[in-house]
Amino acid sequence: MAASNTLGELLVALRTKNRMSQKELADYLYVNQGTVSRWERGVRFPDMELLQKIASRFDVDPSVLMDAPLNRSGGMSVILVEDEPVLLEDSDRTLREFLPEAAVASFRWPSDALAYAEAHRIDVAFLDIELVGGDGLSLARRLTERNPRVNVIFLTSHPEYATEALNMFCSGYVLKPLSPEKLRAQIEHLRFPEVGVLP
Repeated sequence: MAASNTLGELLVALRTKNRMSQKELADYLYVNQGTVSRWERGVRFPDMELLQKIASRFDVDPSVLMDAPLNRSGGMSVILVEDEPVLLEDSDRTLREFLPEAAVASFRWPSDALAYAEAHRIDVAFLDIELVGGDGLSLARRLTERNPRVNVIFLTSHPEYATEALNMFCSGYVLKPLSPEKLRAQIEHLRFPEVGVLP
């Protein structure tokens, strides 16, 4: 397996090498087969806990999977952190449809997002503020410690945090739900602009 393989390509290669079907891998991880298919096509990505289980099952170093690029676009890298599953799914879909060339990774848990950020460059981070297992403001501080040029956009239902968020010099503050119109406005006014990403 070449080091340049995307995460989806690595998953296919590992599964094939071990003569395992998508359904067998899905059963092992307690997810559905469609989820594995989406990982392999680069439509969605497993969280850090699942990556650890996959690495253990195929007897590879977890860093092999965690360090793999999400796609071959070389485009903007985006993370989304939202602990409500329905909102996570909806916001993830909006990001992928509006920014088809971007590598989008979505997480429910702040710790998973931090672990991902340790191994990947993050250009834009969409963060919920009130999170189970942490909060978006603290997560933003940790992310900017690792990369001072990350564009943090708070995606929240709580307008009362706006002053504190803006005092952190965030790139934006959006009230849920995330719509294409809101997303365009944020991408057009990033604190650290990304060139050529808008359709």
